[in-house]
Formats: sequence, C-alpha cells, structure tokens
Amino acid sequence: MPGQDTSAYDDVLKTVYEGGIRELIPTKVKLYNKFQEKDARDWGGRYVEFPIKVGRNQGTGWGTELGNIPAAGSQQFATVRIPMRYQYGRISLSAQVMKASQGAKAAFAPAMEQEMDGLIRDMTSEMGRAICYDGRGVLALLNGDTTTTTATVDSPGNVAGATNGSRFINPGQRITFVNPATGAVRASAVEDVITVPAAGTTFTTGTTVAGAVADNDYIVKYHGAQADAGTVGNTSYAKESMGLLGLIDDGGYVATLHGVSRTSYPLFQSTVIGSVGALSADVLQRGIDLADQRGDGDIDTLAMHHSVRRAYIAMTDGERRYVSGDLSKPDAGTVAAKKRSLTFGGIEIMEEKHAPYGMVFGLDSSTCSRYVEVAGEWMDEDGAILSRIGSGSTLQDAFEAVYRIWQNFHIEKPNTCFRLDGVTATVVVAHID
Repeated sequence: MPGQDTSAYDDVLKTVYEGGIRELIPTKVKLYNKFQEKDARDWGGRYVEFPIKVGRNQGTGWGTELGNIPAAGSQQFATVRIPMRYQYGRISLSAQVMKASQGAKAAFAPAMEQEMDGLIRDMTSEMGRAICYDGRGVLALLNGDTTTTTATVDSPGNVAGATNGSRFINPGQRITFVNPATGAVRASAVEDVITVPAAGTTFTTGTTVAGAVADNDYIVKYHGAQADAGTVGNTSYAKESMGLLGLIDDGGYVATLHGVSRTSYPLFQSTVIGSVGALSADVLQRGIDLADQRGDGDIDTLAMHHSVRRAYIAMTDGERRYVSGDLSKPDAGTVAAKKRSLTFGGIEIMEEKHAPYGMVFGLDSSTCSRYVEVAGEWMDEDGAILSRIGSGSTLQDAFEAVYRIWQNFHIEKPNTCFRLDGVTATVVVAHID
C-alpha cells in the first residue's frame, strides 16, 4: 500500500484506545486497586531504590543509678531495589482493513475493536495471573519426563497441587521448559500448544517434545520461533511483576525480595501458616493477630480463589440468619452469590480467579505499592504508532502496533501481611481464558 497515510489511524489509536487498558485493569483485576500507584519515572534507570528500616537500636535497657548504661546502638537499614517489569501487547492490521477505512476515522475504530478488545482482555488476564504469583512466570510444572506430543502437568503457578495443572496454559501459546536447578531453557524444547483438554492436567503440542526435558521442569511462555533452540532471554521466565506469592512470603518462594534477604532481615518476612486443612475462624484470626503482633498490620482484605471462598461460606453456614426480606421465599444463598459484600469481622473477602488454590492472602493495603514508569501507552518512538511489518524479502502488506505497561508491585512492610497455605477446598476445574 505505497503512500498510505497512517497518521489518521495513529490519532484514532491515541484518542479512542490510549486509556483502554488502564481503565479495564481495576475492574478485571480487583487486587490491582489494593496497590497504591507511585510514580517511578523520576527515579531514573531501570530500578526504584530507597532505604528501609529493618532493625531496631538495641542500645537500650535498664540499670542502676551509678551502673553502666547500655552500649550505643543504631537503627539497621537495608536498600530496597525494585526492578521495572515490562509488559507488552501487540496487534497487526492488514492493508485491506486499513484501505477499506481510508479517510474515515469512524470506520477505522469499529475495525479495531475486536483486536483491541482481545488485546485488553489478554493483557489484563496476564496481569491478573502475575499479581498472584512470584514473578517467575511459571505456568505449571511438567509432571513426568515426556517425549510425546502430550505433556502432563501439575502445580499451576508453581504452587504444589495436582488439580487443574494446565489452568494457565492455552491453545496458541508458545512454551518452553526451564531447568529449575539452573534457570536455563532445555535445549530444543520449544513447542506450540495445540489443545488443552477439559480434564485440566494435560496439553498437546504440535510436534514431539524435543530435547532432554525432566520431571518438575518449569513451563513458561516463549517469544521466539518454534524452531529455535531456545534461550531464556526469549522467555517470560523471571521477568514478570512480583505478585502476592512472593510479596507475602517467609522466604519459601522468594528468599530475597527486591534486594533484601529475608534470612538476614526477618522483619522482611510475612507470617505464613502452613498445612491449614479445614478453614476456620481461629486460623484466620491467628493470621490477623500475628500480622498485628509482628508488624502492626491492620488487615483490611482477605484475597482467595473462588474455591476457598466457597469453603469460607460453608464454614459460616451455621451462623447464617434471615435478617430481612420475605421469609415466605427463603433464599439458601449468601450475598457472595451475587458477588456482593462478604466479610470476616468486617474485613473484605475478595475472590480472584487467578489466585493459587488452597491459599488465603491477608493484606494490609496501606503498605501495598505499585511503582509505575509507564501506565499504558502505544510505542511511537520512531514517530508513528503503526509500523510496517517486515522488510526486504519478508515485507508484508500489513502494519502493527505495540502497547506497553512498565511497572512493578511491592509491599513496603511484608510483616504486616499474612498467608495461609494448604486450605482444604473443592476445586471445580475451569480453564482461565
């Protein structure tokens, strides 16, 4: 399409869709609103850095009138170093679509709707998953050493469990296998996902899985060609925003959080109560109390998967009372059925479809921060949002555009929050799309 003027389409993308992703994220990813936005643009470089207090002055004590007084001490500080994480979405437009709407901005906008709606949904879903996990981008673990086109998987998000292991794997994804011991991609093990059966524990690939894969290998997204030998630089491995699994942790998943060792500085550990079993008011209250005792935490949100929320509803069945309405028409449900307010002692219970199975995150949202360098924008450093696809022998009669978000999540005082692990809950297998 020689001579095609794309400036009009640039304007439409900016005016119609510039804020689209940012507007949808808070409604689709509820946890996003629990992290207060902080501007990272003026910090410089690829990191946000600031000092934090991690220990008290121990030069205090009691004595006698003429006895020795305590030796001088000092406050203990460490440096938090939060890396920027870079999320991208990419769309392409054929010349035919653009030609059909040439000179008509109004005609172009509807043509873009499907592409943009899909991009927004996919980027939002990916952010929703990332905000729940530990920044490694692990979709699942390989369950067994396979050399076939069918891979059996478990531990979705790298959280132990056999149920619905493929919940984050989708047809059309390009994936590869990372050795958890070395962090390196398995040689020649790059595959296209073809199908994900409803059973939720397997997926099939286009060709036989090549290379020496092994049991418990990390499965991650791959960004290169299927024929590539595979390098970790072309994957999402260890490049995602930090999520709740790493932020609210005692070191089991993330030993060093944003440059601060949790072993060296226990104040940077969250309370984690494991092997909970049946959910109870006592264990929830223990988490709340320990967050208060260890960090003066004021828990205001309990975030969990829908299955754990159902366990909570079952736990409170005996306490349910009719307080209003027509008693001739009894209702066996709860306010949760319509996603209305459900609380524990006034603390908000928030369901999140991407959350790990069997976990409850207790948040003091006053300590939750989102450091943002780019809140959402089209890439246009070369002077235009739309760029021709290919060049020379690879030139296509089409254009593409890239949307980007640069940010990361942090909890300033992890000891103000808590996590419950191993909560018994019945999971209904449902694929995330």
